[in-house]
Amino acid sequence: MDELTQLEIALRSERHAALICDDSPTPVRTVIDNASGRLVFPVGSYAFEAEQTVLWVPEERNDAMQVLVTLEEIDGSICESADRWRIYHGDVTEPRWAQAEIIAVRFGPIVADGDEIDLSNPIAADEPGLCKRYNADRESLGRLAHAFDPRSSGPGTLVGVDALGIDIRTAYDIIRVPFGERQSTGEGAGRHIDRLIEALTSGA
Repeated sequence: MDELTQLEIALRSERHAALICDDSPTPVRTVIDNASGRLVFPVGSYAFEAEQTVLWVPEERNDAMQVLVTLEEIDGSICESADRWRIYHGDVTEPRWAQAEIIAVRFGPIVADGDEIDLSNPIAADEPGLCKRYNADRESLGRLAHAFDPRSSGPGTLVGVDALGIDIRTAYDIIRVPFGERQSTGEGAGRHIDRLIEALTSGA
């Protein structure tokens, strides 16, 4: 697996981060905008006054991914990604919305410029239909989430589908279920989800 794919997987696998605006850390929860690949999250006004902004993913610690970003304020009342954030995370507690353009990423020994990383979703047009289809059986989604993170329990809701995996919302958290291989179409993603659920059922 090449280094850029490793970075993409790491960024897609985590929705928690510590936002460092100059020297002050603040926990945030993120989503990825399907069209632009930028990270979107609600923030306080302080975030737009900082000279330098870094996201530590999932939190500020020695082994965390460090993402240097520039923030742009967006209108959360009309932005599709703000609605996406609410589907993932629920109630909003901050008054303003930011989209973060990635300038550079460091993850262990891997360093990359932001223009080398494309987080846009090539199967975004198929995502709503796939979510509707599989959310007809939230119990299976819950079991699938539990298989990938035993801390999760209860039913699950499919909230995101991209080329590398799916995001299932449970009472515990957003659980990332990877495909293991990149999917180029919604049809391929659906077949892979079917296989994941069938494997779970056959192994029960």
